[in-house]
Amino acid sequence: MNQKMLGYEKRKVAIDMLKHLTTLSLGAIAVIASFLQKFLGFEKAKTLLSLSVGSFFICVIFSIIACLILLANIENLPEKHGSGMHNFLRVSFLLSISGFVIGTCSLAWLVVYNIA
Repeated sequence: MNQKMLGYEKRKVAIDMLKHLTTLSLGAIAVIASFLQKFLGFEKAKTLLSLSVGSFFICVIFSIIACLILLANIENLPEKHGSGMHNFLRVSFLLSISGFVIGTCSLAWLVVYNIA
């Protein structure tokens, strides 16, 4: 008999989302590093590039932490609801998504501000 774990599919989807955020963030850091000389000619480039790379780095770090927590507790996570580890998982999710959004917005603002 197959018994499904409560919320197992949601945890698998969350892990996939975190993997994609990590990949996109590392790709954005690589693109910024590749075109750094061209970006530095833009106005306010140092501030916005620093914010963008820092935000993407935070996204990568906390996405990895969240993935490790999810993978280590994929079977018994519902039992740990409200614990310190569960709250740290929530904070990791929040910081990884926020880091990605802030990094993307600051990079987009750099381009729009200087091209438009």
